[in-house]
Amino acid sequence: MRGSRYLTVAAAAAAVAGLLVASGWLAPARQRAAAASCRVLQVESRDGRSSDIVRLTLPSGSRHVVHHSPFALNAIAYSAAQDVTYGVADGRFPDGWHAVRIDSGGELTDLGAVGRETHHGEWSWVTGATAGAMSGNSWYVKRATSLYTVDVDPHSSGYLSATGPVLLRPWWLASGVDDFAYNPEDGLLYGVSSSAEGAVVTVNPVSGQVAKVPGERFPDATYGSVVFGPDHKLYATANWIDGRNVTYRLDGGSAVEVSTGPPLVMSDGAGCLAEPPPPPPPPPPSSSAPPPTSPSPTPSTSASPTPSSTPTSPTPPPPPSSTSSSPPPTTPSPIVPTPTPTPQPPDAIIQPIPMPQPPAPSRAAPVKAIPKPPEKRAAKARNNVKKQRRWGVAAILLVVGGGAVAARVRRAR
Repeated sequence: MRGSRYLTVAAAAAAVAGLLVASGWLAPARQRAAAASCRVLQVESRDGRSSDIVRLTLPSGSRHVVHHSPFALNAIAYSAAQDVTYGVADGRFPDGWHAVRIDSGGELTDLGAVGRETHHGEWSWVTGATAGAMSGNSWYVKRATSLYTVDVDPHSSGYLSATGPVLLRPWWLASGVDDFAYNPEDGLLYGVSSSAEGAVVTVNPVSGQVAKVPGERFPDATYGSVVFGPDHKLYATANWIDGRNVTYRLDGGSAVEVSTGPPLVMSDGAGCLAEPPPPPPPPPPSSSAPPPTSPSPTPSTSASPTPSSTPTSPTPPPPPSSTSSSPPPTTPSPIVPTPTPTPQPPDAIIQPIPMPQPPAPSRAAPVKAIPKPPEKRAAKARNNVKKQRRWGVAAILLVVGGGAVAARVRRAR
């Protein structure tokens, strides 16, 4: 008995919640946790022949013109799956109004006329459309009191073909709706009817039934743009009120002014658009880079060289240490002792015959000889000894030869 009572209460609560959701008064948790703001694409025409493409941020109401179209645009609807907006363009084409695609930057692509599902005639079936909304790949387009569904799935064989029409009734209430927005919670289209003095209405896309939403009304005007904001509230733009256009938000049954601008001939809206991805964060500083290397200390000798008037052969420097890519050790480099010079052989002390040298310029610093290894110095000394011996033999030969020549001269006399 108690269990059945609980089931009855739960069923009643579910029914009440369903009614509140259908009327727009109760939003699910994911809607309540929606983003704080969103961008809406709005097309605005002041001359009926061209349109400005405006990015409207809700709920702040800030506006930014992103592009200008040479055609008058209407019935736009945003496809979240493709991240593009579809609309119709009155470009005075010979086959009626064309479907266009608008990217996030406001650039337009002409898609041509919209035909029927069974055949593609010479006349576009979206000519004269004033309202548009998107549900998945189904683009709902209203023309007068008829509702068409255009397939915008690029992979479908019926891409850009229209089905319908669904006749809207009562016709007098439907005729005053110039735009609507799709509510995925109840599958209905929400708009504002100028023929009902700004009353909010719902449109059933399956049956065509149009009904007023009790207690919800905007100021009496023609509303060309109707969208749901990030707070799941209804926003509508009146084309002309007291010489200006005004965007309102419906809050608790009362219309609150959000933004305003110059008066418009026609307008339409689509949203909320996908937010652009945030810029990537800067890369963190790398911790694997080796610390800067400091210069190695210069090895020192045990004693300073004693200055002398005669140049002496300096001690050869120690061999250079091999470089390494690893960071320097934390302890200082040890002092390298000065190597003891290798003793020279006995014949290395024989010096070559001194040759006359030009006088050295005054105030010139003594030129130090380039140090050579002990082996090379010993080899050079041996070569000098050999040269001295050759010169000695040559001198003896010259003396002996000279004496023989002198003796011959004396004998000849």
